[in-house]
Amino acid sequence: MTAEGPGPRVSLRARELREQGSAALAPLPTADQLAGEARARRVELLGDLRVELYAVSSFVADEAVRRARRLAPSYPPYGLVRSMHSTTRMVVADPEPVARGAIDSFRALGMACVDTTVFHLHAAFAELRHSDDAWVLSRLDALLELFREGAPKRVQERMRDPVSFVYGGLHFGTGVCVQLAEVMSRLLAPMAGLDARERSLVIAASIRPALRLAALNVDQVVGAYQYLQAQEPAGWMDAERFEVVRLDDGRWRIDLRDDALSASDARTTWATLGCPARISPTGGPSPIARLWSWCAELTEATGLLDREGDRRR
Repeated sequence: MTAEGPGPRVSLRARELREQGSAALAPLPTADQLAGEARARRVELLGDLRVELYAVSSFVADEAVRRARRLAPSYPPYGLVRSMHSTTRMVVADPEPVARGAIDSFRALGMACVDTTVFHLHAAFAELRHSDDAWVLSRLDALLELFREGAPKRVQERMRDPVSFVYGGLHFGTGVCVQLAEVMSRLLAPMAGLDARERSLVIAASIRPALRLAALNVDQVVGAYQYLQAQEPAGWMDAERFEVVRLDDGRWRIDLRDDALSASDARTTWATLGCPARISPTGGPSPIARLWSWCAELTEATGLLDREGDRRR
């Protein structure tokens, strides 16, 4: 990798593709051509192709999240839908909106957010296939085919098709964001000086833990994620791994403790450049940043912050 690091390289390539479209694409090598290269040259080629893989993936991830936010008013009161993915792995064509009062826990919010994201992801793929940007999907499919060759079985599964690859990043972005919001709400509940709106703003400003997890590779993020889990209640984040920090300007922010990820032996090596939802091809907020701000809004809109405060009183 070059000195500017993988994040900027992916971002620059994504913007280049956005501005120039398919004219910015170079012919891809075949799997046999890659295998025939000397090791140093093969590593160099795969590094460049990996940057493009994440740049192209960002188009779909960005469009799926933008679509979800753009069409949120069509699914009142929360903008969330029940696509059935979280229970039956189905994606219905015309889902019902999540009714007021149906979100009575962070688990219910997580399921609704995953359903909503998957629904809009499938719709974004369908719309791209019938647009001038259809080249994005064919290029993504061709890149994944190259990376599946010789990859470990768990990586092949994640890269078996474009939907699975982008879904992996967005599933993280939805499910883990909700879990992080839940542990943050517990940490903020004892702070009687903050109302639900103020606590929502603290959560919105505390995106760094989500970004740090999204920077880890596919082989590392599972270990880091498991390290952050509490023994009880099973499947939720351990509040002891986090800290509430008072900034110089008086605002509050929540972050992972300094040793939280290092203790999990989750070193970043950029083998897969982390989560494909970390980059916006437009140069605006990334898909995961948009998901995070929406998650903070939903914790307030659904009354979950008030319920957490009631449990603490």
